[in-house]
Amino acid sequence: MEAERTVLLENSKLKLTKEELERQETEIEAARVRYERLEEEMKEATARLVSQASRIEELKLRVRDRDHEIDAVWHALRLKEGEVEKMRVELEVKSKEAVAFESELREKGRLLDEANEVLKKQETELEELKRAVREKEEEIEVFLVQREVEREKLRVSEANLEKQAMDWLLAQEELKRLGEDAARHAEESSETLDDFRRVKKLLNDVRSELVSSQQALASSRSKMEEQERLLEQQLSDLGEQRASVMSYMENLKDAQTEVESERTKLRVAEVRNKELERDLKMEKELISELEEELKKERTSLEQAIKEMALLKEELKRKSDEFRETSAILQVKESELVDAKLEIQRLKSEKASLQGILEEKDLELSNARKKLEEVNQEISDLKMLMNSKESQLIEATNMLREKDEHVKIIENKLNDTNQKAFAAESVVERILDLTNKLVSSIKDEDINSSRPLKDEMGNQLLEELMVEPTNESRWQQKRLENELELAKETLKEKEMEVLAAQRVLTIKDEELKMTLARLDAKEVELKKVREEVTEDSNDLKRLYALAQERIGDKSLGDLAIEKLQLEAAQLEVEAATDALQKLADMSRQLMNKAIQSVEADSYISVVQSNDDKNPDSITDINDSVCFTEVKARVARLSALTEQLVMDAGIVAAN
Repeated sequence: MEAERTVLLENSKLKLTKEELERQETEIEAARVRYERLEEEMKEATARLVSQASRIEELKLRVRDRDHEIDAVWHALRLKEGEVEKMRVELEVKSKEAVAFESELREKGRLLDEANEVLKKQETELEELKRAVREKEEEIEVFLVQREVEREKLRVSEANLEKQAMDWLLAQEELKRLGEDAARHAEESSETLDDFRRVKKLLNDVRSELVSSQQALASSRSKMEEQERLLEQQLSDLGEQRASVMSYMENLKDAQTEVESERTKLRVAEVRNKELERDLKMEKELISELEEELKKERTSLEQAIKEMALLKEELKRKSDEFRETSAILQVKESELVDAKLEIQRLKSEKASLQGILEEKDLELSNARKKLEEVNQEISDLKMLMNSKESQLIEATNMLREKDEHVKIIENKLNDTNQKAFAAESVVERILDLTNKLVSSIKDEDINSSRPLKDEMGNQLLEELMVEPTNESRWQQKRLENELELAKETLKEKEMEVLAAQRVLTIKDEELKMTLARLDAKEVELKKVREEVTEDSNDLKRLYALAQERIGDKSLGDLAIEKLQLEAAQLEVEAATDALQKLADMSRQLMNKAIQSVEADSYISVVQSNDDKNPDSITDINDSVCFTEVKARVARLSALTEQLVMDAGIVAAN
C-alpha cells in the first residue's frame, strides 16, 4: 500500500516534470523570438553605424586637409623664425663648449698631478714591500737550514737509540752491570725525546711561519703586481691625457689663428656692411609689405583654425554618437550571445530533464513490478498463514480430543484406585479379626471342646480368607489390565507427541524460511526507501534548478510549488516510516512465534518424559500457546491497520 502511494506520488511528480518541460519549451520559443528580434535590431544598428562611420570618415578627411594647410603655413613661419634663433643658439653653444673645454683641461691637469703623486706613493710602497719580501725569504731560508739541522740531529738520536736497544738485547749476560747504564741511557733517551719533541715543535712552528710568510709573500706579490698594473694603466692614461692636452693646445692655437682671420674678415664685413645698409632699408620696406601679407595670412589662418575647431566639435559629437551606437551594438551582441547561451542551456536542461523523466518512468515501471511482486508475496504469506492457522486449529482439536480421552482414563484410574483402597481396607480388617481370633484361642484353656472350636475357627478363617483373596485377585487382575491399557495409551500418546514434535519442527523450518523471506523483503523495502529518498533528493535538485531557471515567476507560484514539494516529501517519509514499522512488527511477530513454538516443543518433550498427568499439561500449554498466538496476530493486525490509517494509505484489498 505504501509502495502504491509512492507510485502515485511518482506519477504526480512525473506530471509536474512534464508540465515543467512544456513550460520550458514555451520559454525556449520566447527566447528564440527574442533572439530574432535582437538580430533585426542588430542589423538596423549595424546599418546606422555604417552610415555614421562614412560621415565620420568624411569629416576626418576634411579636418585632415585643414590640418595640412595650417601645418604648412605654421611650418613656413616657424622656419623663418627658427633660422635666426638657430644662429644665436649656435653661437651660445660654441662659447659654452669653449668654456667647458677649458675647465675640462684644468680638471684633467689636476687629475694628472694627483695621479703622479699616487704613483710615487705606490712606488715607495712597492719598494717597502719588496724589501719586506726579501727579508721574509731570508728568514725562510734560515728556518729551512735550522730544520735540516734539527732533522739531522733527530736521525742521529734515532740511530743511537736503535744501537742502544740492540746492545741491550745482546748484553743479557751482563744484566746487573748494564742495568745502571740502561737506566742512564733511558734517561738520556728521554732527554733526547724531549729535545726531539721540542725540535719537532720548533720545526712545526717554523713551517707554519714559513707557510704564512709564503702566503704573505704571495699576497704581497699579487698586490705589487696589481699595483704595478694599476700604475702602468695610470701611466698609459696619463700619456693619453698628455697627448690629448697637447692636441687641445694645438687646437687652441689653431682656433686663435682662426679668430685673427675672423677679425680681419670682420673688418672687411664692416666695410661691406656700410654698403649694405642702403640695401637693408629697401629690404625693410619689402619686409613691411611682407608683414602686411603675413597679417592677412594670419587672419585667414585664424579663420581656418576656427573652422577646424567647429569641424573638430562636430567630429567629436559624431564620435560620441558612434561610441554610443557601438556600445548599444555591443550590448545587443552580448544580449544575443546570452540569448544563444540561454537557448542552449534550456535545450540541454530539456534533454537532461527528458533523460531524468525516462529514468523515472523506468524506475516507476520497476517499482510497479516490485509492488506487484510484493503484493503477490503478501497474498502468498496470507494464504500460508491461513493454512498454518487451520492446521493449528486442527492440532488443538486433536489435542482436546486426546485430553478428553486422557480424562476418561484418569477417571477410570481413580475408580480403580478407590476399589483397590476398599480392598486393602477389607484385607486389613480381616487381618485384624484373624489376629484377635488367634489371641483369643491362645488365652482359652485346653478343654474338650477345643477340636470342635478349632475346626470351626479354622473353617471360619478359611472362609474369611478365601473370600477376600478371591476378590482381591479379581481386583488385582482388573487393575493389571487397566494398567496395561494405560501403558498402551501412554505409548500411543508418546508416539503422538513425537509426531507432533516432528510437525512442530517442520513448522519451525517453515517459519524460519518465512522469516528469511521477510528479511529479504525488509532489505527490499529498505532499498525502496533509499530509492524514494534519492527520488526526493532528485526532486529537490530539480526544484532548485527550476528556481534558478525561473526568475520571472511570481512568489505565489513558487510558494505553492514549494508547499507541494514539502507535502510530497512528507508523504514519502510517512510511507517509508509505515513500511519500516510494518517490517519491524513482522519481525517481532516471527521472533515471538518461533519462541512460542520452541517453548511448546520443549514443554511437549518434557511432558513426554513425565508420568504425572502428561496429557492434561500438554493440553493446557497448547491451548495457552494457541490463545497467545491468536492474541498476537490480532494485535499485529490492529497495529498494521493503525499504521495504515496513520500513513493515509488505502488498502488494496
